[in-house]
Amino acid sequence: MNIDTSLLREKFVIREKTKHQGDNALKIICPSTRMPISLQSGGLPKETYIIRSYNMHSSARMVAKIIHDYETNGPIMNRAIDWAELWESSVSSYDRIHNKNSWIAIYHKGMPIFSMGEYHSFFDVIEKCDVLNKGNYDKSMKMAEKAFRQAGKDTKITCDSTVALISVLGKRDGRCSMVLRGPNTTTTFNYSIKPLKKDGRLNIPQVLSTAADFLEGVQLSHMIGLTSYKLNQGMIEKYSDKEKQMTRGKTRLTELNIQISSMEKRYKVRYRPERPDFEALILKTEKYAEETQVTEDDEIYID
Repeated sequence: MNIDTSLLREKFVIREKTKHQGDNALKIICPSTRMPISLQSGGLPKETYIIRSYNMHSSARMVAKIIHDYETNGPIMNRAIDWAELWESSVSSYDRIHNKNSWIAIYHKGMPIFSMGEYHSFFDVIEKCDVLNKGNYDKSMKMAEKAFRQAGKDTKITCDSTVALISVLGKRDGRCSMVLRGPNTTTTFNYSIKPLKKDGRLNIPQVLSTAADFLEGVQLSHMIGLTSYKLNQGMIEKYSDKEKQMTRGKTRLTELNIQISSMEKRYKVRYRPERPDFEALILKTEKYAEETQVTEDDEIYID
């Protein structure tokens, strides 16, 4: 089974059309990541799912879990599947403690088939519209606006969408390309991957999970760098919750590096331009915080 999918960062803005745009005018901001996955084995019907989540790495890791379940147990929709167990097994101990706003929603043919955590119901509307319009987002947003009008709200819906990850993976080779956003720069990198032996095969879920590790590692590096700067400047107290989060973040970063190294030992991996250096990103963020003189309330959250 070959996998060709992309992960998008999305931010929908729903604005009410009124003559007087005051405090009472409706304005809803709905950020999300979105990752479709199509699964097919032999002559069996194709199954397509849409995974939405708050974090990039959560979406990618959940897709990897779904692929693994499909490869192990076969087609999904004609059998019982423990979606909650798949989700729980994809969430790290760090995220359980420090990412409490995290959520997941999985769609099949425009209908939500599983969700965990709180998310805006607008996503249910847009996914239903998207199926009816066969992936045409512009038409889908117009249809959603019509639904709002029928509910008594004349609105304008816009969507800012950027690619975060593109994965094209087969049993013999694959490639993952990522767009990594920093506090003041955006960079791209990719890695190609092949089995060490000629008759070897790729473990597609592992390769995709490693892409999630990179996405999560970059985010953690920015958080650690900013927190370290604030701690050194006395903006954050020692033994505070923020310092504890930084310490746990460093532990999580070590885990991610181990998982990435495991993939590198198992396959031939070629990076272009080079593998992201999390320690260098931490130092770069500290330098950025110093140069821009961030304050106690400033945050650097890249997702």
